[in-house]
Amino acid sequence: MKNKPLTIIALLPFLLGCAQRNYEIKDYRKTMTFHEDFKILQLTDLHYGIESDLAKQFSFLEANIMEANPDLIVLTGDNFMYGTKDIVYNTINHINRCCQKLTKENNKLTKFAMTFGNHDNQGDYPRYYINKVLASFSTTEGKEIEENKYCSYVDYEDDKLFGLTNYFIDLVDENDATDVKYRIHIIDSNTYKFLGFKYGYDVIHTEQLEHAKNIYEYSTPDKDYIGLAFFHIPLLNFKEAINQYNNASNKEDVGRGSFYDKDHYPYKDNGSYEGLKSANISMYFVGHDHRNFGDIIYTDKDGDKALFSYGVKSSNQLYNDKDKIGYKTITLKDNITKEQIQKAKYGINTEKF
Repeated sequence: MKNKPLTIIALLPFLLGCAQRNYEIKDYRKTMTFHEDFKILQLTDLHYGIESDLAKQFSFLEANIMEANPDLIVLTGDNFMYGTKDIVYNTINHINRCCQKLTKENNKLTKFAMTFGNHDNQGDYPRYYINKVLASFSTTEGKEIEENKYCSYVDYEDDKLFGLTNYFIDLVDENDATDVKYRIHIIDSNTYKFLGFKYGYDVIHTEQLEHAKNIYEYSTPDKDYIGLAFFHIPLLNFKEAINQYNNASNKEDVGRGSFYDKDHYPYKDNGSYEGLKSANISMYFVGHDHRNFGDIIYTDKDGDKALFSYGVKSSNQLYNDKDKIGYKTITLKDNITKEQIQKAKYGINTEKF
C-alpha cells in the first residue's frame, strides 16, 4: 500500500504531458507581404527515400526552384517515402538554402511551406520528426535573413486538431498589414484509413474543417480576400469535377490538362468541400495522383464555382510519367474578386514546366 501513492505521483508528469491545449486562431497565422504577380511554386510527390540518388534529385530540385523564381514554395505531400532522418533534414535544409539564395539574388524574401501526404511518415523516424525539422528552419517574421531560416510553418503537437499541419499564411498589403489580399491554408489531408478488410485514404477531419471556418470568422476583421488551400489527397469532388470536364461540350471553357479517373480519393464524402467552402476557400491545390495535371473550374450543387488544380509530380521517384515531371506555378494578381475568379476561365495563371 505504501508504494501505490508513489506510482501515481510518478505517472503525473506523463499524464500532464499528454494533455491537449486550445490555441487561439492567431497562433496558427503567418504573414507575407503581397505584391502584384506574387508567385507560388507548387512541388509535390518527391518521394525521396533510401533508394534515391539525392545528389541528382537535389540538383533537379534546385534547378526547378531557381528557374521558377517564386515568392513562396509549397510542397503538397509525399515529400518522403521510406526515408531516414538524414534524408528529411538534408532535403529541408536544401530547400532552405535555395530560399536563401533567391532572397539574396532578388533582394526580396522567398519562403517555403510544407504539408503531408500518405507516405511521409513511412520512414525511419518518429511520427513528429518532420515537423521538428521544419520548426528548426522557422523563425519570427522579420528575422528570416538574420537567422537564415525561411520556413513558414506552424504546428502544435499538443493541440486538439487532427493532422500535422493546419495553419495559414496571409498575404497582406505592403502598405496596410490589416488588408489581407489572399489567404493560403496549409492543410493535412491525412493518410490511410483501415476499413476492416483493406486500407483506403482518410478524410480531412471535422475539427480541421471547423478550424478552417474559425480562421475565416475570427482571425482578422478583413473578410474580403481570396482563399486558397494546399493539401495532398484530392477531395471526392475532384472526381465529379473530372467528369464535368470530360463531358463538357467545349473543354476549354471548363479547364485544361489531362486527367485519369483513378480511385485515389478519400474513402467517403464527409462534407470536406462544403466545410472548406464555408471557410471562404475557392481554390484547391493538391498532389497525390501522379498522372493528373491541370486545372478545372468545378461547378458545385449550388451553382458556385471553384478552381480545382492538380500539381505536377516533381521528381522521377516511384511511378511517374516522364512528360509530367517538374513543377507548377501560380501567379496571383491584385484587385481580383472571388466572383471574377468564379466567372473567369482560370482566374489565376498556372503553368507546367
